[in-house]
Amino acid sequence: MRGSDVAYEKLKMMIITAQLKPGQALVEPELMEELKLGRTPIREALNHLAWENFVKIIPRQCIMVNEVSLYEVESIYQMRFALVALESELAAKNRTEEDLEQLEKGIEALKSGQDAEQRVLLDRAFHRTVSSMTKNPFLEKEMNNYQDLSIRLLFLNRINLTSIDNMDVKHHEDIYRYIKERDVERLIEVQKAHVQGFKEKFIR
Repeated sequence: MRGSDVAYEKLKMMIITAQLKPGQALVEPELMEELKLGRTPIREALNHLAWENFVKIIPRQCIMVNEVSLYEVESIYQMRFALVALESELAAKNRTEEDLEQLEKGIEALKSGQDAEQRVLLDRAFHRTVSSMTKNPFLEKEMNNYQDLSIRLLFLNRINLTSIDNMDVKHHEDIYRYIKERDVERLIEVQKAHVQGFKEKFIR
């Protein structure tokens, strides 16, 4: 893995899990020291994160972690809601037995997970598997990005970290079932319900 990819993954996870707070200034020398990487991979990673709306680069001034407004929360869920139909159609069509095995493992991990943060990240892994099953790299990238923006909200509102409850696990089981059966209509229905349920935790 390239240095810029390593920097990107580490910085993104630090932002998602709120180790780096909204509005916090990011200082390149400090990031270089913490990540043990050079200036070029750090800059490439920050540019990537800026494109994904995780950081804001103000030329000749500073780089900071993006704030999250109510408008942005609404926009994130509008995009997830719109794209989930295409994701469902392609995942059901293109899934393999190996994909189904991976989803089964993800559900078992969610059921046994006790730590709230771990369960949120297991939910992330489950949905990234579903996105990968579309075999459409452009859609996969967009779905993963909007999901990461959503997960960040859970870590910023830590009272909601316990949001992966039994109802959500039931959604995961239904998603697995309808992908396996290639029941696109019901898959879209449960995926939209899942997204809507998460949205209602933040917009009431």
